Amino acid sequence: MSRHPDKYNNTHHAGFTLVEALVSLVLLSTALVPTFILATDAVSLSGRIRNSLIASSLAQEGVEVVRAMRDANWFASQLFDTGLTACETGCRVDWSSQSPMANAKTPLKWSPDSKLYQYADGTDSPFSRTITISRPSDVELVVKSEVTWDERFTPKTVIVEYHLFDWNK
Repeated sequence: MSRHPDKYNNTHHAGFTLVEALVSLVLLSTALVPTFILATDAVSLSGRIRNSLIASSLAQEGVEVVRAMRDANWFASQLFDTGLTACETGCRVDWSSQSPMANAKTPLKWSPDSKLYQYADGTDSPFSRTITISRPSDVELVVKSEVTWDERFTPKTVIVEYHLFDWNK
């Protein structure tokens, strides 16, 4: 029996057809697009978390600086609130402050050399800190440290409140 080539049975295909290539592109893009969106959202979220952590630390630092001023008053045998009662409408402090300063809405500066936020030198940061101190009684100060910044054109705020007491009374 002789074998005749079957001209209708072509079993050797070379390469992809156009339809197969389009289907593979659709499947590939369906898998990759959500991955890229997720990666972009993760980078954006990490930036927002970083800013929130910095703002929380700056707000806590503001309260701690005022607390150190109160303690310095005690060590100097002064009234516990000496120099602190002028911040009812807002003032500013940085880590090296000996007393509160005016101009509460001045942005903090970031110094890449010292790695500190301060008002003296560096470039303006997005963060601004306002300290308000109220006196509800003769033996108590209420310190509020408010840090604000803009994130994607939306104002953000972190507030830390702390109560300081005159333990000498």
